[in-house]
Amino acid sequence: MKDFKNRVAVITGGASGVGFALGKALAKRNAKVILADIEEAALSLAVEELTQQNLTASVKVTDVSNFHSVKDLANFAKELHGKVHLLFNNAGIAPQEASFNIWDLSLNDWEWGFKVNIWGVIHGIKAFLPSMIDHGEEARIINTTSGNGALVTYPSTPIYATTKAAVTRITEALYFQLQSLNSSVKTSILFPGPHTVETALFSSARNRPDDLPQEKEPSFKIETIEAMQEMVSAMGKELKTTLPEEVAEFCLEGIKKDKYWLLPVNQDSESAYKDYVESVITKSNPLPPEIL
Repeated sequence: MKDFKNRVAVITGGASGVGFALGKALAKRNAKVILADIEEAALSLAVEELTQQNLTASVKVTDVSNFHSVKDLANFAKELHGKVHLLFNNAGIAPQEASFNIWDLSLNDWEWGFKVNIWGVIHGIKAFLPSMIDHGEEARIINTTSGNGALVTYPSTPIYATTKAAVTRITEALYFQLQSLNSSVKTSILFPGPHTVETALFSSARNRPDDLPQEKEPSFKIETIEAMQEMVSAMGKELKTTLPEEVAEFCLEGIKKDKYWLLPVNQDSESAYKDYVESVITKSNPLPPEIL
């Protein structure tokens, strides 16, 4: 896909962070953008910001953990533009899990993480892909993962890492299946980076559903990128960061080049992944990765 003009792009988690940056970058390239998010107020602010820059996008309040809500989004996109060319399954959450051991995390924590991060991707594929295949035009599904889970596992975030490992495997299976059909729909996996991205992911609790409350109060919380930087600094390290806009530009350039791996170069991450693979090959006991 060399040109995004008049392409219809649906982005979940589109009201802020990487999702909004993608929407803005695509709108600048004259794509027809639909931003979907669970936060109605944030969607309104997103539209306001785009309008100030003479850019346009449609919006749809969507709960990706609910298939009917995602199906409504697909119907909305079809009614509005007839077809979808780009689907970004980007919505995600990060529970406040760092102060708990796995056996202390509540089932609510696991269910919330799985519903949004894994089922959100499954729902997107299920709701959009059949019609994307049927219309026969060049199209692509881009699923957002993380090096934490897809490449290495940070022991302080078992739920998040597990969900991102699952998204990576789902995306790879989808890639092979579409390839075997010689489909006009392609697949990519997006690793936001190369460093920790400055988004509101740390404050995901603001969108936690009432039916899955946090049962145990964490002993400490990391709710902003600044708090994360302070914690890492206290360990004698520096937390490097990446802007969402940088991720968006990298992602779109990768799509233009028909890349499956939308994985920015990070020598520290690559080194950690090589250590992990070496551990598997040599059957040596794994070591936890350092915070990058």
